[in-house]
Amino acid sequence: MIRSFLAIELPEDQKEIVAGYIQELRQVPTKIKWVLPHQTHFTLKFFGSIMPETVKKIAQTLSPVLAELPKFHLTLKGIGAFPNLFKPRVVWLGLGGETDSLRGIHRIIDQALIPLGIPKEERPFQGHLTLGRNKENQINESFYRHLSEWSKEETTPFAVERVILFQSDLKPAGPVYTKLEAFTLKKD
Repeated sequence: MIRSFLAIELPEDQKEIVAGYIQELRQVPTKIKWVLPHQTHFTLKFFGSIMPETVKKIAQTLSPVLAELPKFHLTLKGIGAFPNLFKPRVVWLGLGGETDSLRGIHRIIDQALIPLGIPKEERPFQGHLTLGRNKENQINESFYRHLSEWSKEETTPFAVERVILFQSDLKPAGPVYTKLEAFTLKKD
């Protein structure tokens, strides 16, 4: 079985911005486990553990579909948390820019994979980049104030030119991601 997912990888300059956010947020005492900035990505579809032949079928199915979709631009915009900023379980960066294109690519991927027996996502798609996960369920007012200060920040646009199929291996030190396939979007 291969634990896998589809994602958009961030360009290096955007990863540096994410690293800055995480470094700043670490200054506020919390029990949040922060992601490693070099591993940051926007998950489009999580498959969980699937058979190697299913991974191959996903790649064969998506390659021609994604090759017809135009590249688009996104920004990292705002910081937030699930379920809310006051009691964050997941701290995330939101998205700006051509978010309709992002939702469209998610919808197209969902539709294309139905014949493979991969169901559509039940929950509405909300593009975000996870910064960290909080294990405690206590209110942290200083952290809330810190997050609130950044709720409207936005980066410069970056191009989304490909979608990556990743393998995820869970290790004691954290997940290790391996690129299995890269799907290049249509050139201009």
